[in-house]
Amino acid sequence: MKASTVAPQAVAPRPWVLALGGVVLGAYSAMCGIGGGVFAVPWLVFGFGLPMPQAVANSLVLVAASTSSATAFEALHPERALHVPTIVALVLSALLGTFVGYRLAQRLPVRRMKQLFTLLLLATGVWVLFDAVRATDAAVPQLSNLEHDAWAWCAILGIGFVSGVLAPMMGIGGGLVAVPGLVYLVPDLGYLGARAASLTMSTATAWTSVFLYQRDGTLQGTRAVPLALGAAAGAALGIQLVHVDGVATIARGMVSLAMFAAAARFLWDLRAQRASSG
Repeated sequence: MKASTVAPQAVAPRPWVLALGGVVLGAYSAMCGIGGGVFAVPWLVFGFGLPMPQAVANSLVLVAASTSSATAFEALHPERALHVPTIVALVLSALLGTFVGYRLAQRLPVRRMKQLFTLLLLATGVWVLFDAVRATDAAVPQLSNLEHDAWAWCAILGIGFVSGVLAPMMGIGGGLVAVPGLVYLVPDLGYLGARAASLTMSTATAWTSVFLYQRDGTLQGTRAVPLALGAAAGAALGIQLVHVDGVATIARGMVSLAMFAAAARFLWDLRAQRASSG
């Protein structure tokens, strides 16, 4: 007998609930350097019974709003951790990767990729969590005179491209790749510098993804306005919090929790696909 799955009953989300959820997700994502979609999609699906395409659409707009707000407030912060050359290289390579990933998502089965990426997320999440426990230096790096060597530039371009490819293919923000990638492969940036660069990159990839999916009609009928407004406000709060002494170290551990949440979401996706095909 074929297994059946019962979709959660749709509940009209109240605007203030969406806005409040957006504040929480925006603050979390700004502190970690990620988009927040990994939490928004399951919340909208299981909390309100929204169909997956509509949940993803709302999530894309939330990510775009939160990362745009976070980048703007990071630039205005007196202890901003923005390294412009790194950001330019990261954004350009990520945009290229986003277009490649969007095309691949239309042609390639992603089931096997989700299985492999789930294992990678779990392993990296454990690594990041234990490293965050040991971390003691989360000070703002001196980025004004930072110059990368050839290896660092190659790493930055590679991180940006891979982040861009995975964003539309896997349905997650590129920050889950960019933050740990930059922290470990370009250590001179420090956690705060890696987080700020990732947010700026995610702003570009999120708006590009919104444009691509809007163009093909996927983003019709979303309820994203209160969610996006809340996320923008929350991101501004998150930027202020992460620059408080000691909070950046906690935020590094929060990145690993986002990885575990992404892995759990992929496992749920795979289980639902197996049930519908069995």
